[in-house]
Amino acid sequence: MFLSDTLTFTAKDRIVIIAPHPDDESIATGGLIQAAQAVGAAVRVIVLTDGDANVWPQRWIEKRWRIDAAARARWGTRRRVEAREAMRVLGLDNDAEQFYGLPDLGLTDLLMRADAAVLSGLRASIAAFAPNWIVLPSMADLHPDHSAANVLVRLALVAAEAKVPHLLEFAVHGGGAGAATHCELTPAMQEVKRAAILAHATQMRLSSKRFLRHACADEVFLANARAAQNPQSPLRAQADGSGRLRVELDGRQARRGLSLFIVMDGGGHSRRLLMPWRSGAAELPVFDAMQENPAGVAHIEHAGKRVSVTFESGCADWRLGFVKLARRMPGLWVFDRHGWQVIARS
Repeated sequence: MFLSDTLTFTAKDRIVIIAPHPDDESIATGGLIQAAQAVGAAVRVIVLTDGDANVWPQRWIEKRWRIDAAARARWGTRRRVEAREAMRVLGLDNDAEQFYGLPDLGLTDLLMRADAAVLSGLRASIAAFAPNWIVLPSMADLHPDHSAANVLVRLALVAAEAKVPHLLEFAVHGGGAGAATHCELTPAMQEVKRAAILAHATQMRLSSKRFLRHACADEVFLANARAAQNPQSPLRAQADGSGRLRVELDGRQARRGLSLFIVMDGGGHSRRLLMPWRSGAAELPVFDAMQENPAGVAHIEHAGKRVSVTFESGCADWRLGFVKLARRMPGLWVFDRHGWQVIARS
């Protein structure tokens, strides 16, 4: 465990790293992996997607505009090979890696559908390795795959009803907040991390300067075992024991084309709700994202710049809840303006 703001490990530690895409393991945790290996700690890296939807480097390298399914699959295979090479550079063997092959830019959709295979797979992987540390993306990271990965892991942990490991969050695409702990990298460790990042050759064509800036003297993490509200988020959300939900937001943040995403999980019941936004409305329809049918009506109150949304979620036994305001489908600009916010219990 860490006893101060400097992160240290022992030979007894077991660490699972959740990487949404190939390269996140090197960019965010290349130093942490080395520090853990140096003291004999056990490390497992779970790469959720193959990064096959990152088409701009592929278009540049392959000199093609149209990327069909076969081209995407080939690109994903190439990126998986690069991730394996990077992990060899960092000192990890084949037994330390696990690739899920989930849809790139599709983790939010899997989350909103409460995909049982994904959640059970995460539970099984975590239970089999029995980590006392899980290193995962921040819930506030602006890449939708990163923030969704955080929520998926938290839901898998609460469903397992086991002791929750220490959680360390990293923010690759902004959104990091709160008190931080850091992993110190010696110059030699920085060079190894740099070599691991460079092993992701496809990503170096367009992003080398941005990626290599992460090969510095520190890796910063937020120690956050308990899901807590992010004070920097523009959303405030709370629900009572019956599942009646109230979300408050700055009306200037909400506009046509965005939707409220709501995730609520209970002991044996889950709700995934979508609310397409329409400015100035007194009521908005709510849809069940799992069943793809209407789920009720939300009531809207306007008070100056603030807007309040209230409705019955139908999840009276909820244990964890999350909300975000974002586009349903990513466009040319894939990033959210904000990540997920925790729903507090009122």
